[in-house]
This record gives sequence, structure tokens and C-alpha cells, in this order.
Amino acid sequence: MGQTGKAAVMTKINGDLEILEYPVPKVGKGAILVKVICCTICGSDVLAWMGRKKSHIPMILGHEILGRIVELGEGVTIDSGNRRLNVGDRITWTIMDNCGKCYFCREKGLMMKCQFLKKYGHDSSAEPPHFLGGFAEYCYISPGTCVVKVPEGLDDEVITPANCALATVVAGWEAVEVRPFENVLIQGAGALGFYAAALAKHFGCNKIIVTDLLDHRLELIRSFGATHTINVKGVKEEEIVRQVREVTDGFGVDAAMGVATVPSAFPVSLQCLRIGGRYVDHGNTFYGAHFTYDASDIVFRCLTIRGVHNYDTRHLQWGVDFLSQAKDKFPFRRLVTHRFPLKEINQAMKVAQSGEAIRVAVYP
Repeated sequence: MGQTGKAAVMTKINGDLEILEYPVPKVGKGAILVKVICCTICGSDVLAWMGRKKSHIPMILGHEILGRIVELGEGVTIDSGNRRLNVGDRITWTIMDNCGKCYFCREKGLMMKCQFLKKYGHDSSAEPPHFLGGFAEYCYISPGTCVVKVPEGLDDEVITPANCALATVVAGWEAVEVRPFENVLIQGAGALGFYAAALAKHFGCNKIIVTDLLDHRLELIRSFGATHTINVKGVKEEEIVRQVREVTDGFGVDAAMGVATVPSAFPVSLQCLRIGGRYVDHGNTFYGAHFTYDASDIVFRCLTIRGVHNYDTRHLQWGVDFLSQAKDKFPFRRLVTHRFPLKEINQAMKVAQSGEAIRVAVYP
């Protein structure tokens, strides 16, 4: 291991990331140092880069990270599932380090809202251990992070997006209690939408309807379980609702998930729900995501609305287990559409911003 490691650091909003070197940190008690194998660019990385989310500059973006253990700190012997950990193992880990003792962790079970929360790819890299994001050669995993050992049968690019996109979708479907034989609507055919469709199919859902603006994404998502797709570009709100209700015999869907960063999609989802329907939103993770809706409709039709931000450890483990079971059922390898070395990170970010890619992989 060298004395320093490279990282792509965001030093200003909406500017080029700079390749800088930091000293490789010493590994403290309960921590893990990994060599980054791959990091995929999440939509929230792009939002932070564009200044649409609060950022702690300087920072190393990237939180969908796969790493190989370089060093285990004192006391670290097993992962969160009691599997033995060794130097050289591939691991994934939760997006956050939480204390496990505060009000939100213990009383409310909302570890992602810990009062002492640290998040990979979100916190400042100014102070040691510096390596707190995935656009780097190393990542320092602190003691409050839950770690999952990666099964041998999963390819690097298949597992890498699991610790954000997939785990978040697992948490969302759990929140609205999606059930077999139900009809569901998924707004957005990005990475989260693909996972949402695959999980819905895996759960035994009946009609799986996906909306998006891009035909090539809608075509591909059918191989992930979507039974019906609607290109909503230029389509009026009432026409989208009509098509969804037509597919569901006039009733509307039982559950809907919003994974598009478009606030105006929120009211459409609510109108597409049947009486007693449930809606979960993941997509509007930026300030100023306003929309207008008649609240009486929520009351009269007994609708349930949930917001889910990130996930808990069990959702990540379930996501890894799902990939292991379904890796031959769905073409997960096709979700990574573009690949760049770390030195070309700014080109990678521009491709991710363009919407051309589903997921962009960055290799150190």
C-alpha cells in the first residue's frame, strides 16, 4: 500500500472535480480500510455537483461503492450477517455511519436520520481520514457502518449500485407493503426504476407499469419485469392517468413508487392510485420540489403517502440476497452502460448528467 492515494475532489459547485492526493489513513479500532474496486454515479451525486443539494466542500462524491478489504481494525472479525471477514474480501456497506444510541436510532428505528449521522460521498474530506467517498482509490469505513460481505457469484458491476439504488427501492416497497398479484406504477426508468420493476416481478405483482421520457429505457425495462410502459414526454396529466386506469380495468394501481426527480410527477401518481392505494416517493431529494394537489382527494380516497430516504441495514442485505437469487433472471449487467477511469471523472459526471446512461461506473 502506498503512503498516499488519489481522489476526485469537489472543491466548488458545478465545477470540475480535481484529482488530489491524501495520505492513506491508519485504521482505528472497529474501522476498515478498503481499496475501491468500482463506484457508480448516483443521481444524487449529480444533484450535489450541480448545487441542488447541500454539500460540505471539499468532498469526495460517490456512495455506490464496492471495495476490497485492505486492513481490518481491531475487533472487526465479522460482517453484519455474522460472516467471517478477511483481508481481500469484497464488501459493500450502508451509505451511512450511525451511532445506534440516539433518539432516531433507538426510539424510532430511523438510523438514516441519526443525530450524529455520517454519510459516504456526502461529508467533507478536508480532515483525516479524508477518504469518505467512492471517487477515490481508498475508502475508510468507520465503526458505525454496517458491512455486508459480497457473495462470490456476483459480478462487480452487478453488486456496486446495491448500497444505494437497490437498497433504497427495497425499503420503499417494504414501506408501502407491496403484495403478490397487486398492480403497481413506477415513475422513472432510471436505475431505481429498473430495480423497482425487477423486485415487483420477483414479489409476484400483476401489472407493472413504468413511465419515463426515453424510449430506449422503457424498452429495456420490459426485460426487468415491466408489463406496460408509457412514454410521458409531452403527454398531458389526464391522459397518463387514463392509460394507467385502462390497464387496471378502471380501478387504478394498488401501489406506486416515484423515483423520478420531477415534483410534477407526484400528483400524477396519486391520481393513478385506486381507492385505498399507497404511494412512496424516493425521487424528490432536493430543496424546492414543490407541487400543488387537492388534499381532499387524499382524504376521500383514503390514500397513503410515504417518503423514504435511504434505507436500513436489512434492506441492503435483502438487496444482496435478491441479486444472488435473481442474477440469472434479470439482465443486471446492462444497468452499467458507461465506464470511465478515475482520471476521466469529469467526463463521467457529464455523461451521468445527460441522462444518456443508466449507471456510469468509475474505476480507480
